[in-house]
Amino acid sequence: MKRALCLVALGLLAGGCGGGTADVAETTTETTSAPQTTTTAAQTQTLALFFVAPDGKLVAASRDVAQTQTPGAATLQELTEPTEGTTTSVPDGLQLTIDEGEGHVTGASLDDAALAQIVYSLTTFPTVRSVNGKTRADVEGFVPPILVEDPSPGETVASPLHVTGTANTFEATFNYRLENAQGKALAKDFVTATSGSGTRGTFDFTVPFTVDSAQDGKLVVFELSAEDGSVIHEREIPLRLVPP
Repeated sequence: MKRALCLVALGLLAGGCGGGTADVAETTTETTSAPQTTTTAAQTQTLALFFVAPDGKLVAASRDVAQTQTPGAATLQELTEPTEGTTTSVPDGLQLTIDEGEGHVTGASLDDAALAQIVYSLTTFPTVRSVNGKTRADVEGFVPPILVEDPSPGETVASPLHVTGTANTFEATFNYRLENAQGKALAKDFVTATSGSGTRGTFDFTVPFTVDSAQDGKLVVFELSAEDGSVIHEREIPLRLVPP
């Protein structure tokens, strides 16, 4: 029997309050674009969202929202409001159902970019495997060769910086550089993802760094061309660097 998602939890918050993504129930559910929230304003949860960068590829973001029993609905609503420097193709008024890990989004026409945003955002919930029959692999054309999912642009970070995401680069290898406000490299190295050369893999690494005061900085990820060693597939993630 289907129940309205406003009455049945699409996902229950993993912790009482604070960040983290929620699990999404396997039960078939329904929702509207207006998610149910708790009455305690101090309780929040963090949603992982994906918008479109100027190069037409996805860029990760995170956003704190009031704690809700319907994080899937909240995710769809938040995707209509892009972060600074990005755009969104996701329209308002969408409806979501979940049935045994398969998400179904209705209520408006979705172009390929919108579907890519929704697929990547909703599949951050562990029990959502696909949306409208599409998995992350099906929207690969909208994903940059190196996608940093955490930290998010503009996030305040202290040492050691923890970086996660996915990559599809030659021999699964790419480079990073962490820069301070003056553009000086605080750390740099190479990373090997779990797979590459046509198959997207995951990566997870930490970057120790030292700053004397809080300042703007950035994490730069890039691949070195196998042909001539030039920098390709470069992306920058602006960060706020703070002392420990």
